[in-house]
Amino acid sequence: MYKGFALITLLMLGAVPAYTAEPGTQIINYSGSVIEEPYWFKDSFLDIADDLQEADEAGKNLLLYFHQAGCPYCYNIVQQSFLDPKLGPFIQANFDVIALNLWGDREITLPNGEVLTEKALAVKWKVQFTPTLFFYTDKPEPSLRIDGYRSKEMLAKVIDYVMSGSEGQYLAQKVVRSEANAALYPSHRFSLLNEISQLKSSKPLAVLFEYPACADCEQLHKAVISRKDTDQLLANYTALRVDVSDQTPRSYLANQQPMTAKQWADHLGLTYFPSLVLLDEKKQERFRIDSYVQAFHFQAALEYVDQKIYQREPEFQRYINERADNLRKTEKKVVITE
Repeated sequence: MYKGFALITLLMLGAVPAYTAEPGTQIINYSGSVIEEPYWFKDSFLDIADDLQEADEAGKNLLLYFHQAGCPYCYNIVQQSFLDPKLGPFIQANFDVIALNLWGDREITLPNGEVLTEKALAVKWKVQFTPTLFFYTDKPEPSLRIDGYRSKEMLAKVIDYVMSGSEGQYLAQKVVRSEANAALYPSHRFSLLNEISQLKSSKPLAVLFEYPACADCEQLHKAVISRKDTDQLLANYTALRVDVSDQTPRSYLANQQPMTAKQWADHLGLTYFPSLVLLDEKKQERFRIDSYVQAFHFQAALEYVDQKIYQREPEFQRYINERADNLRKTEKKVVITE
């Protein structure tokens, strides 16, 4: 596929340069109305091999977009990115976008011939957040997946990465930058993770990956972590934080070679900061938040691991619905975007 001109065009359309300051993620209030897909989304027969061939013949890449009804973050990616007057036409010109329903029953044929419904494919691929994006380039397997919402600026960087054909997992480093005298946002709950001995705890672990001068990190602390109800849930964890800009090689886990915090984040496949990785008492990862979320989803993730809900309900989105229903039964107002 011809990618050079498209990459230059993206930069001209206003994608944020890699090391400039950028605003924190902002979301539009969502009323719960039907989320209309852009008219230019592909009306596909859902044979992915055919879709890949057609995209290649048109000089495009393929993008699979998992969504669900009533999802405020899906509404925001549609309104703020897919329908953006600059980024939207660029995506339309360079990607065939196919929308897939997280709970849908339409049959999809994968390039290897396997046939699955939309919801079965979501389970197979462990889709736990919507939106989730799967980018295909020149291979029959996705070249990159992005779990959860990204701002327009961040999505432009993701597209830049997909189209540039860069080697290595270096997407996240584009937004990791250290400023003189900058420090992590103050936190009484999260201790800085410096050595393995800090992991010797009978509690589950909540490991927060962030960096100084990170607008979204500061927003998470101010709007979510600082809340009393969030703090009460975090009290059930040993809460640790990792400064991704720290260049000191360390052995963060047992039997692990020394590496920088950024190398560890790359090893884990983290593509967004702040990211929260949740591990059980045996230090086995059970869930992660690797995208922009607000209090409802953040707190649900903490409950999901601490209360071992994953043992009876492997699909996080189903627990989200269950949690909302339980809160409504107590006559509490449920706003999943607060």
